[in-house]
Amino acid sequence: MLCSIGAVALFCLPVFGLPEKTALKNGITVILNKDSSNPIIAVTVFIKTGSSYETEENNGVTNLAFELLVKGTSTLSAEKFAGKIESLGALLDTSGGEDFSTVALVSVNKYFSKALNLMAEAVLNPAFEESELDKVKKDVTAALKSLEDRNFEATYRKFKEIFYAGHCYRLDKLGTLAALPKITREDVVRVYKDGLKAPRIVIAVSGDYPADITEVLESRFGSISAQDEGTLRKSSTDFKLEKDLLNVVQRDKAQSMLILGYPAPSIKSRDFPAIKVLSGAIGGGMSSKLFNELREKQGLAYEIGSFSPAKAHDSHFVFYAGTRKENIEKLKTGLFAQVENIKAGKALEEQDISAAKNYIIGNFYLDKQTNSRKAWYLGWYESVGKGYDYIDGYAEDISRVTLEDVNRAAKKYFNKHVLAITESR
Repeated sequence: MLCSIGAVALFCLPVFGLPEKTALKNGITVILNKDSSNPIIAVTVFIKTGSSYETEENNGVTNLAFELLVKGTSTLSAEKFAGKIESLGALLDTSGGEDFSTVALVSVNKYFSKALNLMAEAVLNPAFEESELDKVKKDVTAALKSLEDRNFEATYRKFKEIFYAGHCYRLDKLGTLAALPKITREDVVRVYKDGLKAPRIVIAVSGDYPADITEVLESRFGSISAQDEGTLRKSSTDFKLEKDLLNVVQRDKAQSMLILGYPAPSIKSRDFPAIKVLSGAIGGGMSSKLFNELREKQGLAYEIGSFSPAKAHDSHFVFYAGTRKENIEKLKTGLFAQVENIKAGKALEEQDISAAKNYIIGNFYLDKQTNSRKAWYLGWYESVGKGYDYIDGYAEDISRVTLEDVNRAAKKYFNKHVLAITESR
């Protein structure tokens, strides 16, 4: 903090700095973002491991491993570990993902050293107790069964299985009901250890951290092996949708769900910003074209929208709609008509693009206000190869998108499709 002494009061100005990139001696990439506007420090560890590196047989093993990181260590039981974290007023979360999995800490600076010790203990010395593994398996199994009961989630999972056939994204991070019971503790330990190598790790820190933060991280994570033997290999990243595909599943549900998806670029593509703006303009909210045309005017859906997630590899652009069974054919016709209008440059106008850009940029700035989200964005952008400084470049790229960019991207990507339908009996 920069402090000045006035005639009446002492006041301090927060210190901000540009994010910077460095590395530990073993090669772990470190991204630092100084922000002393509050006494919070956030640390997120990205490890290049996830469902993209799994097979049909062990699908879900990475998620199990990361769930278990906070379920006890070699020196602390699950209960004692949780108690120590809570006693510091800190938060420690883990998440298994597709291309990367994370361990995230949020702590006040006063107790940061102790909280970081616990984070390092979880990362370096997880117990992976058999009894805790059984509990996590039960929880994930219950979550999977719950997803199957929800129309959107079940239809979206089926869509991705078909859309990404043969691709590393065909597997869901939670796994399957068939694979989970067969995963052993030895499987969990092996996959986790294969991923915990310095070349596969990015650590992002944002907040009021100490001046010697690099040395602090070195003391905690410097023992991680600098060598990656390559035993953890990603499945195919080659993608090409060569023909239109249809999947219809009948369920005992009151409503039906329809998901229509097209190929979309990865976050590293020059077309990525245009596709994000297109998604926001055509189906990003209650003022979108999809909502107004197919829900408000025609009454064909009770929920409708579009999205295109940011991916390290080929993504997808999805139109989704919940409807009654008798409206499915009309809704399909309406969606395909919207797609053709988009490709022909007839669906959107300049004001639609401007509104979508404002919405996307505004939400992005709102989302990255906290140090925990800043650390996540910095680590994510660096991990996917876009570069940590894209945390400042993303909004700029979105602001430069034109109507012509959007129309060109639609023509390029909206060709072959996958249509997944969950139909009520």
